[in-house]
Amino acid sequence: MDPDALSSSAAGVGAGAPRYLIVFFGALVALGPLSMDAYLPAMPAMAEAFGVGIVSLNNTLSVFLIGYAVGQFFGGSFSDQIGRKRIGYVGLVLYVAASLAISFCETIDQMLVLRAAQAIGGGFSTVIAMATVRDVYPLEELGRRFATITMIVLVAPLVAPVLGAFLLPFGWESIFLVKAAYAAVLLGVYAVAVPETHAGQWHDLSVRSIFRQCAQVVLRRVDGRLLPLRYATAMALSTAVLMTFVTNASFVYIEYFGVAPSRFPLLFGLSVVGFMALNLFSMRRLTSDNAPVFFRRGLSIQIVAVAVLLAIVMTGAAQLWTVVPVIVVSMATLGLVGPAGSSRYMGFFQRLAGSASSVYTTMMFSFGGVLGALTGFLYDGTLLPVVAVMAAASLLANLLGLSLPRGASARTANTEAP
Repeated sequence: MDPDALSSSAAGVGAGAPRYLIVFFGALVALGPLSMDAYLPAMPAMAEAFGVGIVSLNNTLSVFLIGYAVGQFFGGSFSDQIGRKRIGYVGLVLYVAASLAISFCETIDQMLVLRAAQAIGGGFSTVIAMATVRDVYPLEELGRRFATITMIVLVAPLVAPVLGAFLLPFGWESIFLVKAAYAAVLLGVYAVAVPETHAGQWHDLSVRSIFRQCAQVVLRRVDGRLLPLRYATAMALSTAVLMTFVTNASFVYIEYFGVAPSRFPLLFGLSVVGFMALNLFSMRRLTSDNAPVFFRRGLSIQIVAVAVLLAIVMTGAAQLWTVVPVIVVSMATLGLVGPAGSSRYMGFFQRLAGSASSVYTTMMFSFGGVLGALTGFLYDGTLLPVVAVMAAASLLANLLGLSLPRGASARTANTEAP
């Protein structure tokens, strides 16, 4: 199919979209977990090389999450103004350049600055995926399409730690060189094979308009209530549970439990497999009618799992065999929460799909970055700060979830303000 064939497409033309479109955007969004997970097995070695503690290396994850949020915030809204592909190009070029530069870092301070730049580029290039799906596919297909992208993305956290452990003998720098190569391949494919789905012009670029567009998203009311904002915030908090764990996964498994870096990918991958299992269930069973039910059940299961984990830690019963299964369940629930919540949330928007994606993903990565940094601030050598922060995020997500409609009564028609 001609890459320009969808350049003037409106939402609801999924049947005419090239089959590889979903696969490509899944691979593009995978840039995020690849950036966070591939160097987890190398963190102790990197801490030693830089002469710092592992908590300082954890800060490179928190900085990435916050920088990613910044990139997502501006990238999605810019894509509404000047087109999806222009933003994708800028983001991927910046990501490649920053990844190459990281491989030459000599201090942790240099690493933090370049990780922020890498994250902004990654945010720019990946935020357009959710908006593009909303551009192309009809409302009733959104849940399954988001679930498909999530399934592809989940290959990254499954493979990334294994890749990192494999590359570690060649030096931690090799991990970032491989990330640069991966992004460069995506850039090439994007240029020659992926259509523009929301055209725009450079002269339409306006930083001031970003805040107006995002304000319209945040203040969007459905049936007199701020339902889109509630969905976005609940999803972001629930996902922050995952990000808080990922930020501390190297500490939890390698430092606290003494797991060898070569075994780390196996334990980490169990959570990904659980996530994939429930995401596959969503791919097959999720509809626009049952999405609210899937969303609430996912949140409920997560809070129960995290509460059990907190009890295990507080009673001194934390061992690998007691902790790992509960972590797996708490992570797996996002296979229900993510696709169901995204389909409901993005269904409220069409013209401002990019801005809507920006608002949600900015909240998600900001929460993840701030909560990850908070666990570093509270660090006392035990699991309690990590698990307590996870429990607080899940509790807040569930409280918001209780305020959402139980059925499909809330309208998702596109009634955005002009």
